[in-house]
Formats: sequence, C-alpha cells, structure tokens
Amino acid sequence: MTQLELEILLQQEEGRHFQTLKLPEVREFLILSLSEYGTEEKLSEANEVADVMIGMLKKMKQITAQGSQTFVEIMIAAALTHNLFYEDNITSLFEAREKLSPIAIEAGLPENGSDGIFQAIEAQLGPDTPVPVCKPVPGTPTEMFAWAVWFVKEYGK
Repeated sequence: MTQLELEILLQQEEGRHFQTLKLPEVREFLILSLSEYGTEEKLSEANEVADVMIGMLKKMKQITAQGSQTFVEIMIAAALTHNLFYEDNITSLFEAREKLSPIAIEAGLPENGSDGIFQAIEAQLGPDTPVPVCKPVPGTPTEMFAWAVWFVKEYGK
C-alpha cells in the first residue's frame, strides 16, 4: 500500500484508532510501517483487535473521558501492526521486531515504546505463546492485548 493510499484510508473508518493517537512518533511509526508492509485487509483485522482491546481498557477504567496513559497508544500501535508478519509459526512472531525496529528508530519512537510494541506482538498468542519468556504476564496490558487477538481470531468481531 502506498503512503498516499494509507493516508486516505486512515482518514476513513479504518483510521478510527489511528486518529485518536496524539504522540507524533507513534503516528509516524504507524504510517511508515503500514505503508511499507500493510494491506487494507490486515488493517481491517487489526482495527477489530483494537476495538476489543479498547473496550477492555475502558471497562478496566484505563481509558476514561479525561483521557488515557501513554501505554494505551503503544498498545494501539501493537494492535495495528500485530498481524503484519505473523503466519502461525514461531519465527514470524519476531519478524515485526526485525523489520520494524529500523522504522521505529526513523520515526523517533523511544526504545521503551518500540519494545512495548514488539513485546505485545510477540506475546499475542497469550498462554499459547511457544517461547516461555514471551508469554504475557497475567494482569498486564500485554495479556489484555493477547486476549483481544484471540477473541477476534476465535469469534470474529
């Protein structure tokens, strides 16, 4: 998808979560990542995961009418990029870190932000994550993200 196609798409319904982001580094990271590796179909599925995750965060009072914390933007970025490379095998869980790290640096995303994104992506299989150190810690946003991924894959939106 070209950057122009992506920018047009992000102004429409498929950009609903992107439009809520305030951090310019996160926005730039997503524009560069999605224009390089994304498709409209992947973005559609990613938005469904973000819908579920946002709903869970609101239920847990992590997002309120007054706003949200920075980690929410990191989790939205993870949701919007989690399926760019994963293909039901262990090595593809780590492909996002390999291919998107240079983009994160180019976008000026702080290392703790990009690490948060990649850790969530690598833990997206939740308790079924095949690498023990990548399994999400119970009660964390990463675990909530993994359950959102599972819910969308298992039941659809």
